Amino acid sequence: MNKNGIVLKKTNKRNAGSFLLFVFLLPYICACLWGHVGEDKGRLEAENMAQGQQGNHIVEAVLEWGVWELPMEEYLVYRLFLVMPGEYESETLKAQAVLLRTELAAQYLEEGESIRVAGDGLAAFYAEPEGVEAEVFSKSRQAVEETAGMILTYQGEPIRASYFSVSNGHTRAASEVECPYFSIVSCEQDKTSPDYHSVVEVAKEAYIEALAGIVGEECGREELWENRNFSYDDAGYMTSVSYFTEKQEEKRVDGETFRHLFGLASASFVAAWEEDRVLFSVTGAGHGYGLSQYGANCKAKAGETYEEILADFFFQTELAKFE
Repeated sequence: MNKNGIVLKKTNKRNAGSFLLFVFLLPYICACLWGHVGEDKGRLEAENMAQGQQGNHIVEAVLEWGVWELPMEEYLVYRLFLVMPGEYESETLKAQAVLLRTELAAQYLEEGESIRVAGDGLAAFYAEPEGVEAEVFSKSRQAVEETAGMILTYQGEPIRASYFSVSNGHTRAASEVECPYFSIVSCEQDKTSPDYHSVVEVAKEAYIEALAGIVGEECGREELWENRNFSYDDAGYMTSVSYFTEKQEEKRVDGETFRHLFGLASASFVAAWEEDRVLFSVTGAGHGYGLSQYGANCKAKAGETYEEILADFFFQTELAKFE
């Protein structure tokens, strides 16, 4: 164990899974013996009390009625349910669970024994439990239980656990100093995703006005419309575009800001300017760094384990136990 409470050695997952299964079943046993635990907030609090302390890591979820404290592992079940399609393979869900736990571990090491998160998803779940797909939710719980405590590390520290929906055929590399474990990974299978390609049309005036709101009025309207000197990285994602004021001062817009400005699914695009509009032909969905959820699911379907999937997407990283 290092100073951060990260153990760079896996524990017996069967024993850990059996213990967590007992812990998670405890509230239902109690409900059978002593009756229903209540509705909404009361149900939520009673279930949490019955589960007890699943480790010392507490998440403070901010809901409309206040702050609900719950064990990190329980919070991860709901979080996983929200961020990944329920029809995905179990090994894909496990890989995503590890990344979500890694995000929280990094936050714990920065903030202390408890952290605060937005509780919107939790509130919606408990307000309308009949709207939750029981089978999908059960798969999320199983994925969290079977990866209990596991995080992804680089040189003993939690990584920046990035993930996104669909790549443009490759994931993106980051600078070696910032995130050396991000490298270009081929994801040809992502091209089969229904979300792989999209087209966005933006009228000329709307395009100019949107950019002017970012770079300021110092840049002429024709400069904003005619400047097409976009920079791209080796994976094909736009990294930045520069505009110049009348005084030749440079105004730079980064790729992620640009794509969100015009509602593009990703910064991997080809633009075609016409007389009164610009057409963006976009490939992929998301920022492109880290794990492609669709690509990971294709790997799981091909028989890869979650450990192998994470090793594919995050170079020279290690699984570790967060305690």
